[in-house]
Amino acid sequence: MSAKKWKNPFYTLLIPAGLAFCITGFAYGMMAFQEVNAGRAAIEQTAGHPLFLWLQSHGTTAILVELAILAVLTVGAIGTDSWWTEEKKDLPADVADKRR
Repeated sequence: MSAKKWKNPFYTLLIPAGLAFCITGFAYGMMAFQEVNAGRAAIEQTAGHPLFLWLQSHGTTAILVELAILAVLTVGAIGTDSWWTEEKKDLPADVADKRR
């Protein structure tokens, strides 16, 4: 019978953080692309969109904060991976009970 292995919570946190980073990055890139390549009518049509207004004000900060969060979570996942994959039978009884 194999011993139960624990799931690393950093991997679970990396999913929404990575998704938020991807969405913000694509939206920021789309905004920049439209400003550079769109015609006058397209710029005027999307200029007042709340997402683009927010990204113009806070887009760079949002991307950098999300990138920092991804970096911290990645280091945490890699750094604690061996701890979370230890077999339950190798742990003392009091530690194994606390990790349930």
